Amino acid sequence: MALDEALLRTAAQRVRPLLRVYSWEKPSVSFGYFQKFPAHLADRYEIVRRPTGGGVVYHGEDTTYTVVVPPDHPLCAMRTADAYCALHKAVAAACERLAGKRSGGRPTLQTTPPSSLRGSYECFQNPVHGDVVAGGCKLAGGAQRRTKWGMLHQGSIAARLSADQLSEGFCRELSVAFARYELTDAEQQLAEKLTREKYSTDGWNYRVR
Repeated sequence: MALDEALLRTAAQRVRPLLRVYSWEKPSVSFGYFQKFPAHLADRYEIVRRPTGGGVVYHGEDTTYTVVVPPDHPLCAMRTADAYCALHKAVAAACERLAGKRSGGRPTLQTTPPSSLRGSYECFQNPVHGDVVAGGCKLAGGAQRRTKWGMLHQGSIAARLSADQLSEGFCRELSVAFARYELTDAEQQLAEKLTREKYSTDGWNYRVR
């Protein structure tokens, strides 16, 4: 979470959007910015509050990714719902290879109106408009945050995809080309500072909105 925020804060310096794909060292849970700490899960999982919204997401067997967009990019000019759908079309394209392994059929986007659910709910039990679904089951979801630094989109896919497989979907759907990116020393140091002072603290994880 700290690295995602560090990359958001430095998005304008990179000019181009960035796709980050990562995994978790142990079974973990992330929960949305506006949610209460899910204390009933603390004995079984590492838990961290996300800087984006949404509900409880279980990590370990999923593919977790982040898209960071600089403030002057066209994706930032879109309405949140439109940018959400644009990115999830790319995720759905990346997940098409799973269709043959699942009985649910080809991944598509949920078209029902956005959910009004609040509270400590679990994201993958509640597909909302723009989520990736297959056979009526949620396959991928995400949450966004807009700031002066740009746009942060954090997503989870309930299947294992490599970075190359995920980026292939983005290339096909959004007509983009990728180049590998190495963290700068400044970005790494900022992430470490945010870890110490924010994301590992009780003040961040246990606070009540």
